[in-house]
Amino acid sequence: MMKDKNIVEYTMHTGRLHLYTFLMVFPLLMLTIWPFLLIWDKQLLISGWEPFYTFFIPVLLAGIIMHELLHGVGWSFFLPDGMRSVKFGVNWKFLAPYCHCKRPMKVRHYRVGAALPLVILGILPVLAGIALGKSSFLFFGILFTWGAGGDIMSLTMLSKLEKECIVYDHPDKPGFYIKKE
Repeated sequence: MMKDKNIVEYTMHTGRLHLYTFLMVFPLLMLTIWPFLLIWDKQLLISGWEPFYTFFIPVLLAGIIMHELLHGVGWSFFLPDGMRSVKFGVNWKFLAPYCHCKRPMKVRHYRVGAALPLVILGILPVLAGIALGKSSFLFFGILFTWGAGGDIMSLTMLSKLEKECIVYDHPDKPGFYIKKE
């Protein structure tokens, strides 16, 4: 695909992506913890840390699996052969699990699969945590919003494209290709 001059690659090196995602944590904490503390007290925030921390490893592992499954389910909904067009794996060099869509789709459909883990595992638990005063929900949502850093980068790149463009998920790097007509 790289030989075709009508193909434009929208990718980011995994190491750079990890750096950007790491740097994202500080604004993320400000945008989530500050509203919680405006509504609820500091003690309530701290009290949710222990149950979250106690179950951190199983929650993290289950959340990572759910994150990748949500990508696959979101994309498969728009593919004629469904989940058979989705591949799951781990990039062991960067300890990065992935979900790869093997078939092209419209940008608007690709966005759905890219955004599902961010919304379901990140944003909704943060909002629920703030609204209900459940800091364990807040911490879960922060963790998985942060874990969707690569998805946020992809969604940012996708936002510059027409929703009817055809996108090809990149098989090896975080990102995708677009074929210009």
